[in-house]
Amino acid sequence: MSQTVDPPGRLLVAHSGADLYLEALRRRFPALEVAVCRRAEELARVLDESEPEIVYSCVTADFPRLAHRPILDAPRLRWLHVGGSGYEHFAGWQDRAFDMTNGRGVLAGFQADTVIGAILALNQNLHLFEQQRARRLFAARTFAPLAGQRLLVVGAGAIGGEVAKRARALGLVTMAASRRAGPLPHFDVVHPLDDLEEVVGDADIVSLHLPLVDETRHLFDEAMLARLRDDALLVNTARGAILDEAALVRTLAHGRLRGVYLDVFEEEPLPPQSPLWSHEKVLLSPHCADQVADWPQRHAAFFMDNLERRLSGRPLRNLVRRAPPGR
Repeated sequence: MSQTVDPPGRLLVAHSGADLYLEALRRRFPALEVAVCRRAEELARVLDESEPEIVYSCVTADFPRLAHRPILDAPRLRWLHVGGSGYEHFAGWQDRAFDMTNGRGVLAGFQADTVIGAILALNQNLHLFEQQRARRLFAARTFAPLAGQRLLVVGAGAIGGEVAKRARALGLVTMAASRRAGPLPHFDVVHPLDDLEEVVGDADIVSLHLPLVDETRHLFDEAMLARLRDDALLVNTARGAILDEAALVRTLAHGRLRGVYLDVFEEEPLPPQSPLWSHEKVLLSPHCADQVADWPQRHAAFFMDNLERRLSGRPLRNLVRRAPPGR
């Protein structure tokens, strides 16, 4: 379904790394008025001065998620594009009169590469050997063959599908717990997400790829973790609050789980006092599982393609929702 053709208007780029693609943006859309906000503390002023109709919002460590929330109150806003998959920091967006799109899938393959790398590292005990290296004392360890192990991907969207594609190439049996009915590409078995409690204990490896919404917050709580196999691997590169970290710490304290990889946390950065820092079974990274070197340019290129679609009256890609009729 096509949409009304938008004339060139006013665009605000809210991104500390905007200079990486700003010239290309202005060259491609010379009739567009482009304002830029590179710092969180300047956002309110720039919004007031530029009165944007379109906003491209991209989260970085120095322009964090919650700092983007004032964008919701831009009075002329007609379209918000989020340069990433998650938009939970825009709480209340459902009540606003603008279209929303996101960058779901733009970096899916790169995040999947990291997930597979972490699974390999944990399964082959590389994280434990690195700890031995720090003590200059090696002790050989055996590992289970990866081929034939059962991988449960919880959330079979773009990233989950890329994980399954790579896992199959390594000989893993791929299972999905998904809101979408099967069959799905790259998955041997597809279960409804509602059946997660029944199937999570069948997996040797569990990898989380869900958005953070009310229904998924602490989905992996004490009870769900108790259903995992004692020797399971657990991976979370989705959102930290999907996993109850305190419950995970208690699970590990009881000697359960073979290994854990976390790229996301309930509080970011991970507090220095967290016991996860020092646990020998835990592999950590600072929310960068999909951070290929040119990720800002890739997200910006997707946005520019979508902007071209909007200006020519074609349907937007990755539409989270259209503005309610009459608003």
